[in-house]
Amino acid sequence: MKTFLREVAEYILKAHDSDLEKVAIVVPTRRAAFFVKLELAHATERPIISPEVQAIEDFVESVSTLEVADSVSLLFELYETFKEIDPNIQFDRFMGWASVLLSDLDRIDQYLVKTDYLFDYLTEAKAVERWEAELPPGRSLSDSPGTKNYFSLFENIKLVYQAFRERLTAKGKAYRGMAYRHVAENVDELLLHRTPFEKVYFVGFNAFTESEKVIIKKLRKSNKAEVLWDADKYYMSENPDVEAGTSLRDYKRNLEFGPWNWTHEHLLADEKNITVYGVPNGTLQTKVAGALYAEMLQNDHPEQPVPTAIVLADENLLLPMLYSLDEGVKDFNITMGLSLRGSMLYTLIDSIFELQMNVAEFKTKEGKSVRIPKFNHKSISKVLNHPFIRHFEQIVLRHSETEELTIIQKTLREINFNNRVFLSTAELLEISEGHDLFKTLFTHWKKDDSSQIIQSFYDLIDLLREVYKDYKNALETEYLYLFYTLLKQFEQTIADRPEPLGLYTLRSFLYDLIRNTRIPFSGEPVSDLQILGMLETRALDFERIIILSMNEGTLPQAKRQNSLIPFDIAREVGLPTHLHQEAVMSYHFYRLLQRAKEVHLLYVSTNDALGGGEKSRFIQQIEYELTEYNPRIRLTNKMVEFDEVPSESLTQEVPKDEAMLASIRTYLGEKGLYPTHVNDLIRCSMRFYLSRIVGVQDKEEIEEELGMDKIGTWLHASLEELDQRFFLKGIDPSEDEIKQVLSDKFRELFQGFITDMGLNRIYYQVGEQQILAFLAHQMQSENRRSIVAAEQKLTTELTLEIHGQPVTVQLGGKIDRVERDEENKLFVMDYKTGSVEMNAESRSTIPQRKEKLRSSADLKAGYARQLWFYKYLVYKNLASPEGLKLGEQNYLARDTRVQSGFYSFREPTKIFENQLEITETDDPQTFIAESEALLREIISELLNPELPFVQTADLKVCEYCDFKGICAR
Repeated sequence: MKTFLREVAEYILKAHDSDLEKVAIVVPTRRAAFFVKLELAHATERPIISPEVQAIEDFVESVSTLEVADSVSLLFELYETFKEIDPNIQFDRFMGWASVLLSDLDRIDQYLVKTDYLFDYLTEAKAVERWEAELPPGRSLSDSPGTKNYFSLFENIKLVYQAFRERLTAKGKAYRGMAYRHVAENVDELLLHRTPFEKVYFVGFNAFTESEKVIIKKLRKSNKAEVLWDADKYYMSENPDVEAGTSLRDYKRNLEFGPWNWTHEHLLADEKNITVYGVPNGTLQTKVAGALYAEMLQNDHPEQPVPTAIVLADENLLLPMLYSLDEGVKDFNITMGLSLRGSMLYTLIDSIFELQMNVAEFKTKEGKSVRIPKFNHKSISKVLNHPFIRHFEQIVLRHSETEELTIIQKTLREINFNNRVFLSTAELLEISEGHDLFKTLFTHWKKDDSSQIIQSFYDLIDLLREVYKDYKNALETEYLYLFYTLLKQFEQTIADRPEPLGLYTLRSFLYDLIRNTRIPFSGEPVSDLQILGMLETRALDFERIIILSMNEGTLPQAKRQNSLIPFDIAREVGLPTHLHQEAVMSYHFYRLLQRAKEVHLLYVSTNDALGGGEKSRFIQQIEYELTEYNPRIRLTNKMVEFDEVPSESLTQEVPKDEAMLASIRTYLGEKGLYPTHVNDLIRCSMRFYLSRIVGVQDKEEIEEELGMDKIGTWLHASLEELDQRFFLKGIDPSEDEIKQVLSDKFRELFQGFITDMGLNRIYYQVGEQQILAFLAHQMQSENRRSIVAAEQKLTTELTLEIHGQPVTVQLGGKIDRVERDEENKLFVMDYKTGSVEMNAESRSTIPQRKEKLRSSADLKAGYARQLWFYKYLVYKNLASPEGLKLGEQNYLARDTRVQSGFYSFREPTKIFENQLEITETDDPQTFIAESEALLREIISELLNPELPFVQTADLKVCEYCDFKGICAR
């Protein structure tokens, strides 16, 4: 296959023989420049001096006397220019459209737009005149603040454009378009009179900007330039509706660039095999492409494989593509470069900025006005769990000879175990014993101190460099070096600024620099496999091509007007629009097909996949148009599908074999049953199995807001303290003493929660008011009962005959409070933070009540079951020979009766008594006997091998269950 660049090399050698010293060849890309030199070398057998070969961008910049500045410097200069014109400009607002404005200015100058005409056309008066012309007669536009702001922006841009150019010119700087305009407006001085070249060849272009046109035409007039085209008769004349020839047809018709060289008939006459693949998702395309290339290599000659290009229309697929190549593919070349923004290092940088930007300030414990900045636990955990930091931990912090926790593990454990929502720099350094890593990561950045921020990143690079210098992943080391050079550039850029940069400003500029920074893949592109983006294919030819992401919206790109200049005005003044971009991309696509013999086009076929659904119009043009013009094209359509692998349906039950039954008996005999355990078993036996038999624990999560469980724990512990310290001694505490106990208990239990602001402050105050109201009612009650015990632990052992063998069961519970009335009756009371609703069961029979206690999953039945269990434990202990000792007094069953109930903090004036009593009388022995019969039934079902552990049928029970993810609910 003779490539276009081989034709170019032969043509130039024929025209100049070996005298190429004063010849320049200008091509669209640097990659094409390399291949031009390669083809020149192949096309001659004699040693020659190479001509000057440059990409168009390098050629223009080398001619211009202005230096093209980096994007961050340009943004700074643009911001300073804007501030001179509009001192009230807000930086955040400016950064919202600054990059877009720079891009607009670049295009304005590249296309030599008459700026006075453009900016006048954008003024309010002209816009209103155009808009009102399209309104119905008698209608007019109304003024609004939004409209005024919109047009004031363009009025400022007109002033900024001129001032910005003057500012840059004074410093010998320029943006790219400005350099192009500078050369175009000074061709005679900069190029014709100073150039050493006798002939400049412009090779492989299809659409010039206006500034490029001026440069080439001036050179043409002086007989110093020639343009060599790579066009095809198919889109030039046979099918003029194809967008690929839009610009080329005009150039050929007008002959504004001289005689036409050349038009071929590859698309009309050459034999081609084109295969189109529909793939379910974007990343899977890379797997298909990798498999295709591996298969191709097996069929190629081992010494001379077919030159192949894998073209990524979506450049985000570069890394997946690299991982999808067969291990045997060692020799390939990449031109695109990896974006620093797509690296793990960027995620660490972003996490550190997030850490510093989410700092909260709190008063000191003494309540002084000094505010202490603290970091949020989420941000701390995100930084410490980053792969870079974890790798540092493995290499530097972990000592193989000891199992001692690392400072990272200690910090994460402190956060989890003590629910530390916020931690200060001092607290983090105390945990780490002042380690350099923690000093670098968690030193609070001062306001408007850009040097501190940059230095902290230098320190981080120094720490990580020692770890990664011998690391097998050279890519991550390259990222570190790239970020270091980027920081140096950034530091130099902001060094001369008179005012300091704030955190948000610095972050915006740094991220803009990161966004435009890539790791270049060094080396010469001489490999048989080339991986490139669509723009890198310009002027290059490959016998075999594989193009990924052939979807509408990707190739060509979606119709986005990423510009401050409206579409109609852009078209009016000659700026390129999305129509122009689509025509350019169409040319690149068809030109790539011209000399290719084997073409594989992949697109995402599923609508729900990212960037998927509709195949590109280019595929459809091949299917319905190109194949009609060229019968030698063989087109095949294929769909990539997943094989359906039948999966076994997992059973949602756990059988009770002998080993399981033995585990249950061990559990009953050692750990035993408590009221909450019995409720779990009856409401959902699967939950009981997972939490009690297997011992699956809830995941430790950091909670920033107080939940009802935390409030309940706090109020229970506070009441126990109040009972022990005051009520059991016959003393009524004051309101201040109650508040102090509440405060002390909260700090003791939940030191990580912040209660001086936000919802937690409200929750704390609500809990405090509930306790104050509850105790106030208790202390003022006429029929007040004396408190004889608080947080009373009761246990008993029960031996039952279950399925023909004795089973020992430990039973226990912890009663919140035991009270006694004047008749020596004991009241077993349990606290509830929320509301308590219990149905009246006065009309139900004893058997009905027992059945409800034994099997009902209803929440209200669970409350009654808990009270029944507590009452049983008290009676069982009273019936023992020594009785039950509460305080200083012993109670015996023959002299004591027991009643169980709830106190609800939401309704402090009410007492909720158990409505599911299982005996008609208060006789203790009868109650104990009936209760043990009920327990025997419950335990008998638990040990029944015919009844596996299963999920509950009541989905309400699953709503707040911690195990619903495990059992697939």
